Amino acid sequence: MKNTTSAIVPYPDNEADLRSERFFRNLERYIADGQKGGILYEYQKKIVHDTARFLGAGVKRGYIEAPTGTGKTVLFVTLAEAFSYQDESPPKILVVTPTKDLVRQTQGGTKGDKGFAGFAPELSVGTFYSDTPSGLKGLEAQVTITTYASLAKLAAMPITVVRPDGTRKTRLVNKINEQFDIIFLDEGHKALGIGSRRIIEDITENKLIIGFTATPEYTASRSLAMLLPHLIHRLDLKEAIMLGMLSPVIPVTLAAPSTDAQKFSIGALGEYENKSLKELIYNNARNHMIIDIATRLIQAGNTPIIACIPGDEMTHPHQIAEQLSEQITTDADGEERLIRAVAVTSAVPATMRQKYYAQLEKGELDALTYIDVLTEGWDSQRANVIINARPTRSLVAARQRMGRILRNKPDGRPAIALDIADHISSSTAPQVSMADIFTLDSVTNGQLIGNTTSTHEQAMAATIDSLATTYQPIKKVKNLYTQYAALLETLPQLTRGQAQIKQDGKIRTFASAYRLTKRFNIDSFMLEHLRSDVETRQVRSGYEAIDAYDEDQIHEKIAGLPDSGRRGHGLTVNDKKYVNLHDLAGIIERKYSQPDLPKSEFEAVVRRAITADDDLIFTKRFRARTHRGVTLYTAQTMIEMHKAEMIVAQIGNMLSD
Repeated sequence: MKNTTSAIVPYPDNEADLRSERFFRNLERYIADGQKGGILYEYQKKIVHDTARFLGAGVKRGYIEAPTGTGKTVLFVTLAEAFSYQDESPPKILVVTPTKDLVRQTQGGTKGDKGFAGFAPELSVGTFYSDTPSGLKGLEAQVTITTYASLAKLAAMPITVVRPDGTRKTRLVNKINEQFDIIFLDEGHKALGIGSRRIIEDITENKLIIGFTATPEYTASRSLAMLLPHLIHRLDLKEAIMLGMLSPVIPVTLAAPSTDAQKFSIGALGEYENKSLKELIYNNARNHMIIDIATRLIQAGNTPIIACIPGDEMTHPHQIAEQLSEQITTDADGEERLIRAVAVTSAVPATMRQKYYAQLEKGELDALTYIDVLTEGWDSQRANVIINARPTRSLVAARQRMGRILRNKPDGRPAIALDIADHISSSTAPQVSMADIFTLDSVTNGQLIGNTTSTHEQAMAATIDSLATTYQPIKKVKNLYTQYAALLETLPQLTRGQAQIKQDGKIRTFASAYRLTKRFNIDSFMLEHLRSDVETRQVRSGYEAIDAYDEDQIHEKIAGLPDSGRRGHGLTVNDKKYVNLHDLAGIIERKYSQPDLPKSEFEAVVRRAITADDDLIFTKRFRARTHRGVTLYTAQTMIEMHKAEMIVAQIGNMLSD
């Protein structure tokens, strides 16, 4: 590090306490003495210098953004060593990681390991988490490694003292504030969970906190900068690949076999809800595609990991692993054998997961299927393919799973990142694509990012071309998720089903379809009938852009419908009898005990039954009159009685299957 040209900002003595000044001076000496100069990447050396600038400005809350696999563990081990350098009373350091697996990895076991044992063996290191056998002894070391789940125990630890009279008193002590000077947050975006965030916000201001993350945006509305406001250094994914710090990668996107438009619901954090992905778990054509692709890639000498769909007691990763293990490949000696694949999930004990990881590295396993557990902290010298079988709206998850395959391989072969792209309906928020992951406007299918040998490039191109003969490649993938997120920021926010929009000096109220259903009894059929002359606006509802309708215009349109009186059952028009769809749904519910039939499926059956223009009629019913004399109505969609009887019978058959 002696030859670096990075200047260090002089320390402003009046802006920080003596403890932080001591860390800063230790770091200055560490840099000046060229410690770890032959081990760190140039970019890592620059981060150490940028951290000195950060401290020199008297700041105590900041984060470092760098892709997975670029040596963040080495960085905070180096900084721990640097902050303690030649210090007679070295600081106490707390390292917080997401998982128990990462605790062990960060601690290391021997000098050959990554982690403290390998890079800073002179530092005493202990652990504190649920399985730590030594209990509180881990807190006696200079460095303590814990998990985010264990932070709550450290923040409110019961301490019992014996009084002079022999009685005991127990009080809760915040051991983070009491014991530690420096806190490192590995995968720092995890600190944005409600519990962890509250604990970290309560850490006293004189403590130094530095986060390390590949993905500072936890969700569309929560970023690590909200908790640690100062960016110390940023290195993006493509830059890291082009610098040769990560493996070159070939993005591939293949269309899923089904052409049906998928409608996935969005959860509270903006991700697709597990229950809406459920049907993909049992989609045989899609699963066959995943298994066939994995088999071909293994046969070509690659090692895939397969990100599977959550839910249903983690059925999908086990199902894919079992079916993949029934496929045949040819080994290096030309002998045929069965593929060896296993599933790793949070239900698999940590010791067993470590065993599987070791078997994969030794070549004793050909593939892993997984849910979530490989998304953070697991890197492999052998795994070079990710098959994304789970659609996601989490940029964090997408970048984390990409990072699992980007560690440089001993033979220099590039990685393949392969998306199974489902056809998503226009009403569903788009999933994260390869273009979004690389922060590009678009990505060309099969185009190498980074540099590799012509031999490797030709071999990979042949493998990808063979897949394209069977499955439909998507030639150019756009950053639709990024565009959608930018659009959301410009839209008015929906509150209680309404958005107030000022236009031509007048405040207008636009309502969501859900609010119109609740207030005016408008179903999808009625909305289609009324909306032609009603103004609509796109508004933001959580993490989605939806249509909202001018509420006054909707009611005016309802008021213009024919009056059905108070009868929703048995209304006669032109010698045909009709029944209200709402009443029909009630009849079905009473006839079939607690039918498991979502509203969308009920409406789908109705749509199939409609064959003539007069099968449905649209009417209104008087609801109330306001104190200002305004008459309010509810809408009624009515279906011809014979069709209604057919629908009841069809639903009965569906429920009995």
